[in-house]
Amino acid sequence: MTTAIDSIDPLLALLPSDTERSRYENLVEKLTPWRTLFAGRRVLDFGASWGTSALALIRTGACEVVGVEPDFSRVEVGLGFVTRVGVADRVSLLHTPDTGALHFSDGAFSFALTNGVLEHIPQPRDRYIRELWRVVAPGGHLMVTETPNVYWPKDIHTTGLWFNHWLPRDTAYRRALRKGRFDRDRRDWSSSGWRGLGYRELVRPIRYYRLVHENSRFRHRFFAALGLPASIIDPDPIWVLRKER
Repeated sequence: MTTAIDSIDPLLALLPSDTERSRYENLVEKLTPWRTLFAGRRVLDFGASWGTSALALIRTGACEVVGVEPDFSRVEVGLGFVTRVGVADRVSLLHTPDTGALHFSDGAFSFALTNGVLEHIPQPRDRYIRELWRVVAPGGHLMVTETPNVYWPKDIHTTGLWFNHWLPRDTAYRRALRKGRFDRDRRDWSSSGWRGLGYRELVRPIRYYRLVHENSRFRHRFFAALGLPASIIDPDPIWVLRKER
């Protein structure tokens, strides 16, 4: 028997771009090994965009997804998607102009996902990270995915240039323009994602966390054994933090 969840994959053809279709499939693959952290639970999708990540969360076992998104036009499109696929009763997309001030109580979610989002928030990002952490319940988890690792020497997100994201902001911008790797007429540099995110930047604003190490590769187990974050040199790391209290 075909269920509403089984009908999600045919909806891929209706997603707004090849990029979104690829992100959905990649995210399902990434979430699957971690599904025990959120299966059967109500979860937060921070920066939900058109609802691609919310659908991936439902596909991999979440019972309900609440997405917050500052771009109203994306919310409108996303509401159409979740309605057509038949999961509007399980996916809520909320227009939230300031995602640094969420209208949820402390510890409202046992799991929160931010997928390809934090790199687009201009630094400093502490306010947003603290707010995300506030709404995670003790014993719950925050997962950060598809945010480029600032420790990796190549910008894999915006310019494709080596070492550019290690330069001062204005220097990096001028270099990207000079190399023809950035179109200033189409995009805003500060929110383009050029800088990425480092592990230390992620954990600096929060307390009472424990990193749950990724272990899908030998290098992950090696770095974890050394007491370092397992994904410390991954270009596209998965950071999962457990809230201890």
